[in-house]
Amino acid sequence: AGYLPPPTSRDFTLAAAPGAAAAAPLPVVAASQASEKPRFGDFLELPLGLPGYFDLAQARRVARQQHKPLFIDFTGHGCVNCRKMEASVWSDPAVLARLRRDYVVVALYVDDKTELPAADWYTSPRDQKVKKSLGQQNADLQLTRYGVNAQPYYVLLDPDQDNPAPLVPPVAYEPGPARFAQFLAAGTQRYHNTPRALAVR
Repeated sequence: AGYLPPPTSRDFTLAAAPGAAAAAPLPVVAASQASEKPRFGDFLELPLGLPGYFDLAQARRVARQQHKPLFIDFTGHGCVNCRKMEASVWSDPAVLARLRRDYVVVALYVDDKTELPAADWYTSPRDQKVKKSLGQQNADLQLTRYGVNAQPYYVLLDPDQDNPAPLVPPVAYEPGPARFAQFLAAGTQRYHNTPRALAVR
């Protein structure tokens, strides 16, 4: 009780939601979006059939190849508000279309216990502790770079810049689909006005 099933669950289908039958058809996902097998995709998946990644370096590489901005989703397996966002905001046709079409999505789970290979461990300069698990490293990234340790937390980035500032101010829990769609639209507008994006048009 108190936990929503993930939108990938058999118990959660958009077709069963009121008004879902009248929703606009989703755009076809380009084959290039699925051209690189997601690291950690054997045990993690995105909701609503979205293509995407679970490793920031991999997602950044793909975003550069596709000339798209990054949509970073700091999330957690036990995050109730994350599931609420996915169920009632991401599922909105306008939001889902933008996520599919305009961004490379990367979900960074801050509570995942998967231990990484020893070669991937590092000592955080923030607390001098060795970060061994996927969740520890994602949580350290969120806190070190953005000063936030709450989820959900959504960041839009230009993948062509090293240590970039967010394209627009990041957003946390936002239950209004229209406002979230505006957030996504503002990010793509800012991205497409960067010098590198203008150069590839």
